[in-house]
Amino acid sequence: MIRLTRIVCLTAVWLALWSDVSVANVVTGLLVAAAIVGAFDTWRRGRFVIRPLPLVRLACYFLGALVKSSIAVARATLSPHYRVHTGIIALPLTGCSDSVVTVIANAISLTPGTLTLEVRQDPLTLYVHAFDVRDLEQVRQDLRRFEVLAVHAFGDTDAIAGLAVDDSSVWRER
Repeated sequence: MIRLTRIVCLTAVWLALWSDVSVANVVTGLLVAAAIVGAFDTWRRGRFVIRPLPLVRLACYFLGALVKSSIAVARATLSPHYRVHTGIIALPLTGCSDSVVTVIANAISLTPGTLTLEVRQDPLTLYVHAFDVRDLEQVRQDLRRFEVLAVHAFGDTDAIAGLAVDDSSVWRER
C-alpha cells in the first residue's frame, strides 16, 4: 500500500511537471514512478511515529544547539587568533529506521559547525564533520543526544527499546 501511494504521488509530480494530463503522460508517469520506487525504495524497518512531547524536546534542543553553535562559529570566524580543530566523528546509530536517520542527519547538518558526510548501512553509522573538536567526548555526547531525542520523537517502540538503558540521562533535562 505504501509503494502504491509513492507511485501515485510520483505520477502526480510527473503530471504537474508536464502540465498536461493525457493518457500518454499518465502511462509514462506510472512507468517512471514504478521504476523509481522499484529501484530506490529501500526503506528499512520501523515506522515513522510522531510523539508531540518528545518532538517539542527535540525542537528545543535543536534550537539551543543552533544558537550555541552559531555563536561559536561566529566567534571563531571573527577572532583572528582562534585555532580551529576540525575532525570527523563516527556516530553508531542503534535501531533507527531510515526516516529517523534522515531526521538525525538533517538536524546535525542544519546546525552550524557540523555536517553529515556519510551514512553507512552495516553497521548503521553516521559520519559527521565537526568544526571544533576540542572536547571530543562533548561533541559525541551532543551528537548522541540528537539521536536519542529523534528516536524518542519519531521512532517506533522497537527503536526506543534498542537504545541503551543509560541513554535516559542524555535526553532528560539535567
